[in-house]
Amino acid sequence: MTAGFGLEKLGLLAQRFPRLTLLVVLVLAIPLALAAAKVQFSSDIREIFRSGTKEYRDLQMVERQYPQTGEDVLLLVQSPDLFKRENLERLRDLHLNLHFAEGVKHVTSMFSAHDAPDATGNAEAVFPMDLDGIDLSALRETLLGHPFVSDKLLSADANRALFVVAIEPRPKIDDLRIVADDLRRVTDEALAGTDLVAELSGVAFFRLEIVGALIRDQRLLIGAGFTVSLIICLLFFRSPIYALLAGVPAGVAVLWTLGITELRGQEMTVLTGVVPGLVTVLVFASSLHLMFGIKRRLVAGEGPHEAIRSSVQNIGPACVLAAMTTAIALLSLTLVPHTLVSGFGLTAAIGTAVAFVVTITVLPALAELLLGWAGKKKDADATVDRIFGATSTVCDRLGRSVLKRPGAVLAAGLVVAIAAGILYATISPSYQYRDYLPANSQSSRVMDVVDEDFGGTEAILLHVQWPKDQSLDPSEVLSIVGKAHEILEKLPLVTRVVSLHGIETWMAEGGLGRAEILEFLKEAKSPLIERMVSLDDNSALVSGYFPAVDASELVPVLDALETELEPLRAAHPGVGFIATGIAPHSARASYEMIIELNRSLLIAIGLNVLLIGLVFWSLRAGLYSMLTNVLPIAVAGAILHLTGAGLQFTCVVAFTIGFGIAVDNAIHILNYYRLMRSKGEAVKPALEQTIATIGPALAVGCLVLIVGFGGTVLSELPSLRLFGQVVIMLLATALLANLLVLPALIAFIEGRGLRIGAQRQTVKGS
Repeated sequence: MTAGFGLEKLGLLAQRFPRLTLLVVLVLAIPLALAAAKVQFSSDIREIFRSGTKEYRDLQMVERQYPQTGEDVLLLVQSPDLFKRENLERLRDLHLNLHFAEGVKHVTSMFSAHDAPDATGNAEAVFPMDLDGIDLSALRETLLGHPFVSDKLLSADANRALFVVAIEPRPKIDDLRIVADDLRRVTDEALAGTDLVAELSGVAFFRLEIVGALIRDQRLLIGAGFTVSLIICLLFFRSPIYALLAGVPAGVAVLWTLGITELRGQEMTVLTGVVPGLVTVLVFASSLHLMFGIKRRLVAGEGPHEAIRSSVQNIGPACVLAAMTTAIALLSLTLVPHTLVSGFGLTAAIGTAVAFVVTITVLPALAELLLGWAGKKKDADATVDRIFGATSTVCDRLGRSVLKRPGAVLAAGLVVAIAAGILYATISPSYQYRDYLPANSQSSRVMDVVDEDFGGTEAILLHVQWPKDQSLDPSEVLSIVGKAHEILEKLPLVTRVVSLHGIETWMAEGGLGRAEILEFLKEAKSPLIERMVSLDDNSALVSGYFPAVDASELVPVLDALETELEPLRAAHPGVGFIATGIAPHSARASYEMIIELNRSLLIAIGLNVLLIGLVFWSLRAGLYSMLTNVLPIAVAGAILHLTGAGLQFTCVVAFTIGFGIAVDNAIHILNYYRLMRSKGEAVKPALEQTIATIGPALAVGCLVLIVGFGGTVLSELPSLRLFGQVVIMLLATALLANLLVLPALIAFIEGRGLRIGAQRQTVKGS
C-alpha cells in the first residue's frame, strides 16, 4: 500500500496533459469565482452557540414569545449638563422622532416615565409637554428617585441617559444597515449644535460590526498570507517561475473553496472566515515540498520533465497522506453538536481537499510548461540559493547533534511533555460571548458604560409558564412571579430585576389594590408590560440584569439559581420555570463545547494514528506521529494557563487544526526516512539524511504557515486573535518537536539500527 493511495497519480496525469489540465481548472474556476463573489457573512451572535439541544430550543421559545428581548438598540447620550433646558428639549424631540425612524417599534427612555397610578388608574407623565417655568433641579431629583428610571435609564450622576429602541427583526444585513443609518441620521439631526454626545450599541450594531470585521479579516488573511508566501518563495528560489508555481494554485484553491461554500448555502462566520487563509497557506506549504524536490533534481542534472515526475512520485504520496490527516482532524469537529464548530470543520475539510487537488494538478501542469519553456540548462546550472543552503546546513548539524544523544533529547522532551500536561490539565475554561465581537468598537464602549452605570446589559431570563389548559388565578400568577423575582434579586452578580412584581409594587404605592392592578395589567398595551407577560402564551418573564462576566463566574450563579428554583417547582408542579438568555446559555454551552471538542480531538488523534500506521504498515509509525505532535498541544495549553488566558473553545479548535497540520511534518519525515531505509541505509544515516533533506522544506513551510496565520493576530475580533496565537504556538512547537524529538524517538526505539549503522559506512555527506 502506498502512502498516497495512488492519488499522487493525478499529478502525473496533469504533467502528461498540462494544457488540458489547466483548461479544465480554468473552466471550473469561472463559475466558482462568480459564486465566490456572492458569499455572505453571518452576523448572528447566536451562531456561536447554535445547536439542536433542548437548552437552545428553550432560548428560541422564549425569544419567540418575547421577541424584543434580543432586538433592542441602545442609544447612550452623554453631557456634562444633561438637565440644561436646551438639552432636555433636544432629548425629548429625539425620543419622539425615533418613533418615526425606519424599523422602530417603540422607544423607552426617561421621557416614558409616569407617576404611579392613582386609585382611578390615572398615571401622569413625569415630563411635562412644556418645560418653561419647570424647576429642572426638582425634575432631576424626581427622576433619580423613580424606580423605572434611576440607574436604568438615567445614571446616578444624571450625566448619561439611555434610550432603549426596540426594532423589528432584520435578518438581512443590508436591511439592517438601512435601519442603522436612519437611526444615526435622526440622532445626529436632533442633537446637532449641542454638547450632547450620542453612541449606538446593541445586538443589531454588533451584527454590523461583526460583518465588517469579518470582511476586513478575510482580506487581511488572504492578502497577507498570499503576499508573504510569494516573497518567501522568491527569497528561497530566486525565480518568479517558482513563485508562480505556488501562487497560481493558491489563488485557484481559494476561489474554489469560496465558490463551493456559497453553492453549499453556507455563510462565513467568525471561524469559517479563516478557511480561505488556511487554504492559502496549506497550498503554499504543500507546494514547497514539491518545488524543493524539483529544484534538487534540476540541480543534480535531471531535466525538467524527469525532475517533476520524480518529485510527484516520491513526495506526492506524503502530500496525499498529509492532506488526509489534516482533513480527518478537521472532520472530527463535525461531531461537535454546535453549528459554528461543525460548520467550520466541514468547510475547512472541504478546503483542505480542494487545496490538495489543486496543488497536485495545477503545480505539475504549470511546472511542465514553465520549466520546460525556461530551459533545462538555466535551472541545472543554478546553484542552490544561499538561504536554502544555510537552512540545509543548520538542519544537517541539528540532526547530527540530536542523533549523538537521542536518549537525552527524548528525556528532555518527556520532561517538557509531562510538565506541560500537568499545567494543561489544570487550566480553567474561559468564555464571554463579547470576545467574539470587535474590540474597541463603539458598541463595546457603550456596553461597558451601560454595565457600569445602568446595572448591566446581560440578562438571566427566568421564564414562567403555566399550561394553557390550566387556568391560574391572576393573584397566584403575581405571587409566583414575585417569588421568582425575589430569587433572582438574591443571586450574586444580579444588580437589578425587572418583572411584574416590580410593576405591582410601584402601582401599589399609588393606592391601587391587587384586583385593580391585575385589571390594569390586563388592559395595558405598554411595551414595558409586553416585556414581562404574554397572556397569549400563558407566560411571564422575570429578567435579572448583570454586567458582562466570564463563564467561570456565571455558571456557578446559574447552578445556584437552579438550586433555589427547586422548592418553587415543587410547590407549583404545573408551572414551568426555565432559566435562559444569550449570556447564560452561551456560558453553559461553552463548557459543553470544550468537552465535545476535546473528545473530537482525541478521535482525530486516534484516527490519524491508525491511518498512518496502516499506510506505513507499522503501528509504530502512527505512535511516532502521535507522541510527537501531542506535545505541542500540551505546551500551548500550559502557556494559556501560565498567561491566564484560560481555555476558550476556539483554543481547542486551534489545537485540532494545529495537530492536523503538525502531523503533516511527521508524515514527510517518516516518508523520506522509509525511502532511505528501503535503499538499505541504517537508522542513523537515514535519519541524518532525512533531517538534512526534509528539514529545510519543513522550516520554510512552517514559516509560511506561521505568517499565514499571523494575520489573525491583527484581527479586530479578540477570539480570532487568540485562535491565531494558539495555532502559531502549536506550529512553532511542532516544528521543533518533529526535528528534535521525533528523530530521537525513532533512534531510541530502533536502537538496533544505530548499532548496525555504526558498523556500516556512512552515506556520502554524513
